[in-house]
Formats: sequence, structure tokens, C-alpha cells
Amino acid sequence: MRNHGVSRAVIALFLTGLALSEAADAAHAAAGATSAYFTPGHLIYVPGRIVQDQQSARPRHPRFGYYELEGILEMFVNLGFLVHSEILPKSDSVSDSADRVVREVQRLLSSGVPPNQVTVVGASTGARVALAASARLQEPEMSFSVLGTCLVDDVRDLFAREGKRPRGRLLAIREVSDDVVGLCPAWKDDPAVRSLYVREIVLHTRRSHGFLYFPLQEWVSPLVEWVRAGRHLQ
Repeated sequence: MRNHGVSRAVIALFLTGLALSEAADAAHAAAGATSAYFTPGHLIYVPGRIVQDQQSARPRHPRFGYYELEGILEMFVNLGFLVHSEILPKSDSVSDSADRVVREVQRLLSSGVPPNQVTVVGASTGARVALAASARLQEPEMSFSVLGTCLVDDVRDLFAREGKRPRGRLLAIREVSDDVVGLCPAWKDDPAVRSLYVREIVLHTRRSHGFLYFPLQEWVSPLVEWVRAGRHLQ
């Protein structure tokens, strides 16, 4: 995965007027979660399958509009993160992509980056990639965030496939109107699973699955707070 650092001039070409204003709102709100005492660290972002299928940083969905990948990455860059992301090969499976994430994390850790300075964020299909990577890495101090997926179903399916559950700090954010995900039971902690610390947030943006196509304040701000809280773990 490549380290991503796009200029503001370039990003303006990728953002619609709506996304640009919402990106500015999200940056302003999320900036309140940062300070001179908070170093965001490294963030690996795994986008939704539409980016992979269309091999585009700005693919268009007939219902949800443009997926503003560059705008999302620029958001994290502006907040101080060292961002790693790429458009995955179209032929990659979830397992293949998870292996890529694992290799990138291992590269960072072997270079001396502490695990609590690494965050993996996955959206839609990218969420399943992030969960699989978490299960393979088994790093309790790492932070993960999954957007636009049903955590209960995904963790159950992952355990059935690999015999492992995710490990670490996990923030799950989904939208109540998301008919792509459908009905999803709330996450309930399993006392027998002590290697996973979960917080689940259900949004009410009325954007269905399209909520994750933009760097919206509603999911950016709690994600930054989640990362910040994880930095206190040693």
C-alpha cells in the first residue's frame, strides 16, 4: 500500500460541491479531537468494493452517487494522519486484500511503529477486509473501525471461515437506513471474548449505504475520538 498525501488543489477536482462543504464541516469538528498532545499516527484505509470494481478513485453508484475516495483520504491527511491506501486489484478477494493489510501493518510494526499508533479503517466490503486482518494480526493495542456493515454477522462469518475472531479495539459505525446491510442486531459483548473491545454507533443520516461515500462529520468525528482514546493504551 502506498502512503497517500494529496494536495488540496488536486482534491478539489475530485469533490462535488456537497462533499466539499461536508468535508470542511467534518474537518472542523474532528479537529476538536486533536491537540498538540495527540499524534494521530498511521491510518490504513480500505475502501468499498465499488472502488475496486470500477478501478477508480471516484466511482459512481446509480443510487448513492460518487464515492469520494480522494476526499476521504484528504480528510485524514488534513487531520494529521499518515495515510496508507490503494485501489486494490479487481481480482483480489477479501482474503487477498486482508493479506495486503496484514503485510502493511507488519511492515509498520517492524519499522518501530507501536501498535497503538496504527489504525485500520474499512468501508463496506473493506470492513470485512479490516475484520479479517484484525483476526490474523491478533494485536490487542491496534484500533480498527468498520463502516457500513453488520458487525454481528461479519464476526460470526469470519469465525466460521477462519476459526478466529477479531482482536483489538473495534469501532463499528452503521446507518439505520442502510438497506444494503439490512436488518442488523445490536452488538452484544461476549464475556468469554476478552481480546476484543467494541463500540457500535448507529447513525441516522437518511443516506442509506451512501453515508460512507463522503467524509461526513457523523462518522469522522467519532472515529477520530476513538483513535485518540486508543493512543493512551500502552
